[in-house]
Amino acid sequence: MGYTKVFFWLLLTLFLLPAITLVFAEYGNKSLNEEYTQFFIEDAQKQHQDVDKLSAFLQQNPPSSVCGPVDDDLLDYKAAVCSQNSELWQFYMMDKVAFWTLIAGVVILLLVVLLSALAFKDRRSQLLSLSLARPFLMFAGSLEVIVQGAMLVWLSFWGTAFFTQTYYPKLVIAVGLLVLAGVYYMIKGIFRKLPPEESIEGEVVSRDAAPELWLRIDALAEKVGTTPPDHIIAGIDTNFYVTEAPLRVNEHLLTGRKLYVSIPLLRQLTLAQADGVMVHELTHLHEGDTASSALLGPKLHRFDLYTALMSENLATIVVYYPLYLYRMLFELAWQRNSREREFVADRNASALISPAAIIESLIKISAYASYRNQVERTLFENNVLHESELGISKAIAAGLPAHVGSPDFVHMMREQNVPHPFDSHPPLTERMRNVGFAVEESAYAAMAAERPAESWVDLMPVADNIEQQLWQKYERDFSSSHEESLAWRYQPTGEAETALVMKYFPNVPFTLKDGSQVEITWQGIVTPKTGELLDWDNVKNINVIRNFGRDILYVQHEQPNAHGKKRSEIRLPGLKKEIERFKEVLAWYWHRHQTVRAQAAQPETVAQPDA
Repeated sequence: MGYTKVFFWLLLTLFLLPAITLVFAEYGNKSLNEEYTQFFIEDAQKQHQDVDKLSAFLQQNPPSSVCGPVDDDLLDYKAAVCSQNSELWQFYMMDKVAFWTLIAGVVILLLVVLLSALAFKDRRSQLLSLSLARPFLMFAGSLEVIVQGAMLVWLSFWGTAFFTQTYYPKLVIAVGLLVLAGVYYMIKGIFRKLPPEESIEGEVVSRDAAPELWLRIDALAEKVGTTPPDHIIAGIDTNFYVTEAPLRVNEHLLTGRKLYVSIPLLRQLTLAQADGVMVHELTHLHEGDTASSALLGPKLHRFDLYTALMSENLATIVVYYPLYLYRMLFELAWQRNSREREFVADRNASALISPAAIIESLIKISAYASYRNQVERTLFENNVLHESELGISKAIAAGLPAHVGSPDFVHMMREQNVPHPFDSHPPLTERMRNVGFAVEESAYAAMAAERPAESWVDLMPVADNIEQQLWQKYERDFSSSHEESLAWRYQPTGEAETALVMKYFPNVPFTLKDGSQVEITWQGIVTPKTGELLDWDNVKNINVIRNFGRDILYVQHEQPNAHGKKRSEIRLPGLKKEIERFKEVLAWYWHRHQTVRAQAAQPETVAQPDA
């Protein structure tokens, strides 16, 4: 249904306005032809000229037919009925513009489909498809905005002038400003800068810090037939991956080939299982998957930024839907190719290490990742502030055996995709079929709970220190985010909860022209002069409107206020430059209270981690 909806809106935005313009222009041409013909015939009758001959001429050469190129003997006739910028000339020209805009819409639609189809071939074709699609769609979209904008301005004038012999300048100006806004947004999107390189949490492990680890990576790289990575990054995220995209680690920009290894996951894997994972990742380097992703990544990011910007303005909506449809189809191609690349990497790991090693590692990684997610979700949903050390890693280690032994675990594994930050990975069952090695569901629990006697962590003398530092930072950030989330959730009772809410939502006063203050608090809005509190619980809607140069805050109430009214009006004279900040704070605090309301309306269903 998502694709159907996007395709419907694409057709609507590309063809509706040109079609309306074409129909109106055709109607105008026909009406003006009849009007001019009637005028000429009546004039001929008054002057006792040959009306039959004139009628035959006008029937053969209606006025609108001479608006285009004509023979020399018709130039005077053309000058009389269709001189440049005349009424008939405008309708004739807009008729042509609308017709060719419809043709251009068909061309855009066909090229979106063709360029999307090209992306389904391989990664190289995806790069070519994206490199062609972005400039084409930006150029075509810009023309559509300008041309359809001109149509809209023309219709805003002639739509009323033609039928009522009057027009509305304010309407024409408003439409013109809308079109100019669209052009501004397009220019802004074209020159919009990309955000800085992605930053990840981890530590670079040098050859000197872990020589045995590097020796093993070098040996596996030789086995695969590729050069080793330039950098190894150790972290605590629940995945392994390789990339050639620029990455920032501890404020240092890393380029070249990078391998990310998860220390907590390595503790779960045997040497052979970890070998299988690393061969899988090194195969991506060997096959050029990471190189193509590094080239595609920035282009795709820039495309997404431009697409998002085009969705923010009504005047650029005609640009948005061709971009969005292409992006949706491109994503299908990307995921399809990614799954194929995963199958290739799995088969290589199966051939060079063993089918069992790669499948067993996938089961262990999925088990650990799913349980870690459950533990962290439970901690985050806790409505009490975490004042002591969280101990997430210890909680995972202690509860993992019970988690994998639960009935829900097998159900989760049936649908689980192995976590990965860049590609769309196939389900476990498909990956089993791909390498020709199956594990019965009844064996998942024992396999996932098994801890290896030795692991790749033993090859990394710095692993314990890196892991400890990263977990400490992660838990500090986790506690901070949890604390802020409580400020969004609490309808505070008691001093401690009130103090926490006010830490993130302090009272914010705004001084008005006469020296009085309107104050926004987590409880509501304190009105100037009277000091009355308009409690958020009694607020239905808020809106700041500027009327005749004066800003007024309108507050609609669920129940009548202290004065028996369902709406309060708070005038805001003198805020001037602070009015935008006032709106932002007002919206922020109102949004917090709506969040509290929504949570209070939901039943409490906090999942508990396995003991």
